[in-house]
Amino acid sequence: TMRGERSPHVDSLEYEKGRETTFNAASGFFAKVAGGSVSLIRSRDNRLLCENLGIFHNLSFYFASICFYFSNLLVDLTVYLYVVVFICFTLASISLGYLKEMGSMLGTEWVLSMGLVSMFPQFFELLMEYGAFRAVWKMATSLVSGTVFFIFQNKNIAEAMKAGILSGTAKYISTGRPMANQHQTWKDIYIFYWKSHFHPAFDLL
Repeated sequence: TMRGERSPHVDSLEYEKGRETTFNAASGFFAKVAGGSVSLIRSRDNRLLCENLGIFHNLSFYFASICFYFSNLLVDLTVYLYVVVFICFTLASISLGYLKEMGSMLGTEWVLSMGLVSMFPQFFELLMEYGAFRAVWKMATSLVSGTVFFIFQNKNIAEAMKAGILSGTAKYISTGRPMANQHQTWKDIYIFYWKSHFHPAFDLL
């Protein structure tokens, strides 16, 4: 220091369980749980729970069981259906303007959707924790990045469920719980996501 005294400095790293904070580790965790949830669909316990719970308990059970992952699979399948339908419209020389004149919902540009409703719980949590201004600021600044991330994870979950349905088995994926700032190369990302993301994207193109 300026007065000639010695001041010790210690850097420490804290390792905790369940810290899938890197992109690949988070994707691996989602894929592992989504693939395993396929086995629960056919389980007797899941059927008995769904039959005997009330409507409000079933709403809670939605996120605590396989339904959340199954809905991600349905969203992924409807994207393919949406593209195929509009390819058929194009081949039949039916435009968006014509669909709008016919009063069809397919002629409406879907800028806002029901998916944005899922933002409300997080918004109210931020509202209670930080106040109105910071809650709005955090939601606004994370909207684009959060949307891209969860679209990516939706595909990740859907492909893991497809693999589980086709094979009838769940595959363990070692996430390794790496450091949050660990770097992944473009080659690693390409190898890791070719089958689940890049190949289906090329099929759509």
